[in-house]
Amino acid sequence: MQRRDFLTVCSVWFAWPVLAKARWSKTPSQAQGPFYPVNTIPLRSNLIVNPSTLVGKTLELFGQVKTVKGEPLKQVRVEIWQCDGAGVYDHPRQPSVERFDRSFAGYGATESNEEGRFSFTTLYPVPYTGRPPHIHVKLWHNHKELLTTQLYLKGQTGTEWWGGSERELLQIDVKDVTGSARAQFDFIVA
Repeated sequence: MQRRDFLTVCSVWFAWPVLAKARWSKTPSQAQGPFYPVNTIPLRSNLIVNPSTLVGKTLELFGQVKTVKGEPLKQVRVEIWQCDGAGVYDHPRQPSVERFDRSFAGYGATESNEEGRFSFTTLYPVPYTGRPPHIHVKLWHNHKELLTTQLYLKGQTGTEWWGGSERELLQIDVKDVTGSARAQFDFIVA
């Protein structure tokens, strides 16, 4: 065995216990906000009801749910809710709720698969009354809440004092792939 090969094998052998114990940083939590749906959030990963009359453009949001050890978590209920393309939520406490765009469902849920993967077809988030564009998210496993947070567009996290520095860790980088907006975000939970 040559010296270079020997050093490579030794470095992997000694590094393996460190790499095996590597921990991922937990996804920061954020406020639920006042417009969490009052009705049970149905299992529906496509929130676009009528694309031909939708105000705004669609976004494919996908990712994976993992433990702090990087292991995928299956059967995690991932819920999202957000305002429509005009900044109106489908919620009874929302002023002007009657103007909510019915071409958009406003909220939906899906379950992570065997590899911890999930995906949604939703609306590209828009700003409203001082809030930066965002999507609310809540994760559940066996009726236990794992995480409540918000996702922000990269570089558009806002300046609100209560948002905290964790917004930097909650950014989605939207890519335009052949006319379709796509973004990935992986959730790390304890």
